Amino acid sequence: MAQYENVRRPAAAGMFYENDPETLETSIKGYLSKADPEELSAPVIALISPHAGYPFSGQAAAFGFKLLDPERTHRVFVIAPSHRMHFRGVSIPPVEAYETPLGLIPLNQEVCDTLLTHNTLFSSVSQAHLQEHSLEVQLPFLQVVLKNFEIVPMVVGQVKNSDSENIAKTLRSLIKEDDVVVASSDFTHQGPRFGYVPYRENVKKNIRDLDMGAVDRILKKSSQEFVRYVEDTEATICGSHPISILLDMLPKEAKGSLLIYYTSGDVLGDETDTVSYASIAFENADGWG
Repeated sequence: MAQYENVRRPAAAGMFYENDPETLETSIKGYLSKADPEELSAPVIALISPHAGYPFSGQAAAFGFKLLDPERTHRVFVIAPSHRMHFRGVSIPPVEAYETPLGLIPLNQEVCDTLLTHNTLFSSVSQAHLQEHSLEVQLPFLQVVLKNFEIVPMVVGQVKNSDSENIAKTLRSLIKEDDVVVASSDFTHQGPRFGYVPYRENVKKNIRDLDMGAVDRILKKSSQEFVRYVEDTEATICGSHPISILLDMLPKEAKGSLLIYYTSGDVLGDETDTVSYASIAFENADGWG
């Protein structure tokens, strides 16, 4: 096994997912075995995947990751939101590998170095990665499904005006046909706990309608319409920036599918405070080519 001097150690293990390797792998395989996503006709090139604790969003995440082909996919670009640090653009951690209880995942240093060198919107903000869970929780699923792969890990801060298109154009220039992009995002956070109470009646139906409005624009692959919708509705979609970047990256021919949707209220049986989870896949016959 390769030796790495600089490793980003797990911060979410034992909180968002199990810390014990055997228990964690068993848990993920359980989610995958219960997932029955729609069979797609072309290779999956991108996913929008939730990032809550596995007891809440693990089943939704499994619907997307189950569609990945381990024989085809050896490099994954993971784009996740920053929950704690405020900065402009995209941060790539100054490390050689990410660690989870299931082992080490090497970064593709060539791509990371190129991004940091050729676009000023890419930088290394070390603090943005230390406690950030939104990227980390995607990794154990990738480890169980893919086995042998490298990652290009990115945490997104604020993006302004044409930043999303600029970032997407740079990423698109480096992506290869068989690569996969994972945009990490939960959907609407509603209730007093989140300071967002858009509805007092028919909360479950109205939140679903709100989320489906966002999903509709995502499936149309319209970054501008999606961003405008989030701004107009003030929908609390924490990964809206990673999603908009992904939408700006997608090939014109790519087709999106909503695989599963539910909320934490469906898990807990309580609609007071809920977070919505959706798994969305994009397929394209020619991959990213």
